[in-house]
Amino acid sequence: MEFTKTLLAFGLAAAASASAAQYEAEDGTLTKDAAVASNTEASGGKYVKMNGGDITFPAVTVEKAGQYSVVVHYMNNYGGDKINYVGVGSTTSQVSFPVTDKGKFVDVETVLTLSAGANTIAITNSWGWIDVDYIEVKEFEAKAFTLCNAPVTKNATPSAIKLYNFLVNNFGKKTISGVMTGNMDAYTIGDATQHEDVQAVYKAGGKYPALIGADLMNATGANKDEGWFQQYTEKAIDIAKTTWKKGGIPAFTWHWRPGDEVEFYVKGAHDTYTEFDFSEAFIKGSTTWDTTSAAYKAIVGDIDYVSQIFLDLQKEGVAAIFRPLHESGGNWFWWSINTGKQFVALYQLLYERMVFKNGVNNLIWDFNPQDASKLSWTPGETYYDVLSVDIYNKANDHQSNSAAFIDFANKGGTNKIIALSENGPIPDVDNMYAENAPWSWWMPWYESWSAGFVSQTAESVWKKNLADERIITLDEMPGWDNYNEAVSATKACPTSTENAKYGAGEATPEDYKNLMMAVTYTALNDSGANIELKKVPNLTGATTVSLKITNNGSGGADNGIWVGLAFVRNGMKDDAWTWEMSTSTGCWINDGASATCEFDITKYEDDDKVEHPIDLDNLFSVTLMVAAVGFEGTVIFDELVADNGKVISAFDKKTELFTAADQSKGHIAKIELVDETGAPAAIKPVVAKASASAKLGVSGKTVSLTTAKAGMVAVEVFGMNGKRVATLYKGNLAAGTSAFSLADMPKGRYIVRVKGAGIAATQPVLIK
Repeated sequence: MEFTKTLLAFGLAAAASASAAQYEAEDGTLTKDAAVASNTEASGGKYVKMNGGDITFPAVTVEKAGQYSVVVHYMNNYGGDKINYVGVGSTTSQVSFPVTDKGKFVDVETVLTLSAGANTIAITNSWGWIDVDYIEVKEFEAKAFTLCNAPVTKNATPSAIKLYNFLVNNFGKKTISGVMTGNMDAYTIGDATQHEDVQAVYKAGGKYPALIGADLMNATGANKDEGWFQQYTEKAIDIAKTTWKKGGIPAFTWHWRPGDEVEFYVKGAHDTYTEFDFSEAFIKGSTTWDTTSAAYKAIVGDIDYVSQIFLDLQKEGVAAIFRPLHESGGNWFWWSINTGKQFVALYQLLYERMVFKNGVNNLIWDFNPQDASKLSWTPGETYYDVLSVDIYNKANDHQSNSAAFIDFANKGGTNKIIALSENGPIPDVDNMYAENAPWSWWMPWYESWSAGFVSQTAESVWKKNLADERIITLDEMPGWDNYNEAVSATKACPTSTENAKYGAGEATPEDYKNLMMAVTYTALNDSGANIELKKVPNLTGATTVSLKITNNGSGGADNGIWVGLAFVRNGMKDDAWTWEMSTSTGCWINDGASATCEFDITKYEDDDKVEHPIDLDNLFSVTLMVAAVGFEGTVIFDELVADNGKVISAFDKKTELFTAADQSKGHIAKIELVDETGAPAAIKPVVAKASASAKLGVSGKTVSLTTAKAGMVAVEVFGMNGKRVATLYKGNLAAGTSAFSLADMPKGRYIVRVKGAGIAATQPVLIK
């Protein structure tokens, strides 16, 4: 078989010459709770509410076998992106259905391989409800890729240019085999092919993979200087060195443990987690870095440390693929818990500090969103060379994953290499090249640590694929000293340039301005309405929480509102999710009145009225319930604080806002930040310079603050990881000298920060 084309005939769905066939959802077979509903916006006036059920289209008929574009005309008014499966028979693909305007249907497209004659297409519920009007089926047509003729790093090293040229010259013609390494305990420095995960591939398929992955997860974090963690990082670096020397391709992932944190997962994603919030590194209300903040210093400290690892490799002539901040847009890693704009700022800071400040020029950069729906999180095309996705099919499912490949090509453009950066079973080579999904490389996750991902592909499939001339194995690599092939691509693309607002200059924290959360309710019924915050600090030691509430609404039957509080226990570890509602009777606030409500959080009652202690160190979310039949209007919330000093939400930034629970969305018009006048909070920050007459000092366990004028002031304490651990004072402070006690703080190093009344100051402190 000939594989010499330089233009790639795959990738983008174009308008087909053949007419499209439309299949109405209401004519399909509905299962579980899926039901037909009416809407004048829908085709024929009817559509299907999936309601957690499935829709099957049993007679989708095409004249000839091949790939077809399947357009789903849908509506998602349920909040947040939903993921469902669309497929034919046992071959299915995950499809993301973003939120749509209220009452409006839009299109999302995927690609399926259909047989000649009748086919059965199913939309199967996976994660979240959607409404479906119809599907449209039309022939799929492909366009050519036009790749960039150079990497985005302008001063890329000769080794990096060789690696980039090799990736470009083989893309669409051959796929690079790979594997990720995990456990390093048994690995002896000196030969990457002897790592147990690489050996697992060799034993299964008879050849070594050409690409070998390693993780920098232990290079940063609280334990990075301990023996086992240091050895792990040293061995990961050796994997890269010896892979390159053998003519292979090193590929780095970075499960980033920030600062002094011990985890990279966020709460709800793992039984151990970090509460590091990188938005604390921005000037409030912006994506401009506050370079004086502890969070910023933790971030750049880690970046500089990892940069040195790559600089050492650069000196030895080693290049590598680097996939930082991976699976972006997913809500399981700390770098994806905030907004897309904040993620972009973080990615650009990482790239620019490594490349422009530290001189790291030996990397091919891989941008890895959760899926194509998160391409809106792109840092910009001058910040990455490769676009990749992670897909884990069931064991022995060797489909090409062409729907994902084509979705990335459609939405990400045709000038970037596309790779399968993590996977379980490998995609079969025949499927890939028959279905227009020739991934640049695939990389099964490790076999070690009992993960077993290499074993998810049978030995017969390993042998068949590694022997195929379209799959590149280590023995088929040319050797980097011998590889001088010019790049086949001709398109000149822009390279990265330093962006002055990232990492340059010294930003100053903004003047403190108290903000609050305003929730506008409409036509409450006897069920009330719930709002929730899925981020709760460890409240161990607390007995109560307080909340300031102002009722600016009216119309309730009793001229007021009742407010209650409950937690959801995190059941990720033991599958024991529980609703733990405070046994307090709640709080009553008359129309037009304000109150500070206090809730007992020591215990809750189950359905049988039996009391249990609230699991304060394992909370997933907090819910505020408002009840008043007929009530309408706005309620202001401020300062949700526990009596042990932990701030659950100060409502001073968007990430501290609650969201409407699914069942309450119809009774909540909006949730927003407002200032003390009730006006929507300005996004643009007001930057204040410290007053010359202001003085901040720490003596022993006492913080002293002297200011020439009165005003709103916040005195906060941060850990060295950038996480706020205490609020010593927040409110209107008189002019003169004030003292605040650190007596309740445990031993350790902290940063005291003061904002407000013309003050912007920080002071390190050591509590012995």
